[in-house]
Amino acid sequence: MCSRCKRLYPLGSRCEPCASAGAKRREQKRKHTRPSAWARGYNADYRKARAAILAANPVCSICNARPAATADHIVPLSRGGTNEMRNLRPACGPCNFSRGNRAA
Repeated sequence: MCSRCKRLYPLGSRCEPCASAGAKRREQKRKHTRPSAWARGYNADYRKARAAILAANPVCSICNARPAATADHIVPLSRGGTNEMRNLRPACGPCNFSRGNRAA
């Protein structure tokens, strides 16, 4: 019996139509995954600049209330920004993640 559609099927746990439909779903899901941080531009230069920014100013520059844990791109990488120090500012997680890819 097929474990998905419950039709009688003598071999394996799924009939052929259910098995191929599952393979198609897995392939589509794999195509829509987010690229790695390295592929998106967060490389060694970014990590060095981030460490320097957070060491110089440990408070979020957006809300000035919470400790900074991330370095926010003023002009996002997806909009042509760079990982240079002048394009980064300290930010707490909630402030940085709420901005999305908008320029400051």
